[in-house]
Amino acid sequence: MADSQEGTAAAPQQPLVMQIVVRRDLLDAEGWGVGPLMAQVAHATSAVLHETRGRSETQAYLDDLKNMRKTADGTSLERLVNLLSADPPVPHHLWTEQPENVPTCVALAPNRREAKIKKALDKTGCRLWKG
Repeated sequence: MADSQEGTAAAPQQPLVMQIVVRRDLLDAEGWGVGPLMAQVAHATSAVLHETRGRSETQAYLDDLKNMRKTADGTSLERLVNLLSADPPVPHHLWTEQPENVPTCVALAPNRREAKIKKALDKTGCRLWKG
């Protein structure tokens, strides 16, 4: 009897994605320009990629440049960071603009949208940023 793996095909994996969560109120209510806000996103994204460069998910994400996916959301950063930091923690980086000491952006390490991440984003009211 030969070993056969027919009919046992693995379900396709979710693609790797990075969630970038931005304080939209900085643009709307605080009068920040789009350029400075985009710089905050770049800082947070660079930081989390550097901090998680040894993770297999980060390496796979960076190895597939043509298929990189990111989502940008706006929400309360403090509550999101608390949810992401709960055991087991989700790798992320909270960028705080200095010298003003203003939290501006959270970037999550590349991930496959695990349930904990979906739940944290939903609980904090993250919504896809549409212009």
